Amino acid sequence: MAAPRHRWVVFGGLVGVYFSFGVAVAAIAPMLSLVRDDLGATRGEMGLALGAWALVYIVTAPLAGRFIDRFGLGWSLLLGGLSVVGSLLLRAAAQGIGTLWLAVAFFGVFGPLISASAPTLMANWFPDDRERRRGVGLYAAAPALGGTITIAVTNPVLLEWFDSWRSVLVFEATIGAGFTAVWLVIWNLVERPEPHHHDDDSATTGTLGRLIASTEIRLILVMAFAVFFVNHALGTWMPTVLEEFGGYSPTAAGAWVAVAGVFAIVATAVLPGHATPERMHRMIAALLLASGAAVMVIAVAPSEVMGPAAIVTSVRSALVPIAIVTLLESDRVTPANTGFANGLWFSVAEIGGVTGPLTLGAIADSGMGYRGALTVVAAQGLAAAALALLQQRVHSASAAEGSGAAQSSGTGAVTNSTNRAR
Repeated sequence: MAAPRHRWVVFGGLVGVYFSFGVAVAAIAPMLSLVRDDLGATRGEMGLALGAWALVYIVTAPLAGRFIDRFGLGWSLLLGGLSVVGSLLLRAAAQGIGTLWLAVAFFGVFGPLISASAPTLMANWFPDDRERRRGVGLYAAAPALGGTITIAVTNPVLLEWFDSWRSVLVFEATIGAGFTAVWLVIWNLVERPEPHHHDDDSATTGTLGRLIASTEIRLILVMAFAVFFVNHALGTWMPTVLEEFGGYSPTAAGAWVAVAGVFAIVATAVLPGHATPERMHRMIAALLLASGAAVMVIAVAPSEVMGPAAIVTSVRSALVPIAIVTLLESDRVTPANTGFANGLWFSVAEIGGVTGPLTLGAIADSGMGYRGALTVVAAQGLAAAALALLQQRVHSASAAEGSGAAQSSGTGAVTNSTNRAR
């Protein structure tokens, strides 16, 4: 298959929409204490509200994957970008924890169209394996960059420019609208490859059964839960942990998290390109071990080292693209079902995305406090590291079995050809 022309231009349009996705995810985190005080919410209630979009993802992500496979990337990323804009505007209008929950939840309705479109674009527009792995890292860095910039500039810049946190959210909505418009222009100008379609709706049931029948796919899905549990818990609460547990000022906490974000962007852009089938599971285990150890340092060490430890936790950002590489490398995932497979992956992942922030917030509100909450998150990461090593063994066995079957098929073909000659 020849690589489509203008693939990097289309990739750039995707990156812009995914950047705004990261802005939407991080928008409230640097203003969490301010928003919580204004709405009169507890930490647990805020954790529930901020995880609302991930809760909706659980239901909508497989549907989004099916939508992408059937209707293509153009409509999918347009609707995804509009969901970013709409959610930010609705959050700005929230008058209580209930309306904030609904505003964040709206992001989860069409938001999966963005996250599931990205791997689908790589599978269909980038046939070269090395180019595809590099692209996965680069597009995954886009939401990290959006979130990092948002956290870095919200307290020292945006809250100084605008009169309230609500105005900041409206400004961020205009950024999402701009990137969505750019995507629409690009998609209508480029020449596109022929899409891979399913013949009918019954294919969805068959695809689901074929995927989950694989032990490797089941382990990939469990890993998705664990990765998002850790990522969302720390991504949502880290600025507040540094403020309320570490005694940092809001600006100082935002600065440390922003520096961590810079390291996260580099790790996300660079590491997936090295995630070959032989290395990818060990890389996941190493990243989980490093981030889990850093979380434990934050839990037990003096406040002076919490900021540097937060930087170390940022390596976890590379987990998502590398985990997606493991999915794309699975023999059960093809260009025709990539959208559905990634929708299923994000659906299970967002169960962890909901559970992580909610668990950290609820435990922080209990007698265990932030120290207990961070310990639970670290334990989850360490357990997932062991799971990654198990997944490596299963993948290797599956690859060896597939190679053996291919050789047997070749031998059979030669034998049949010989028999026909006779």
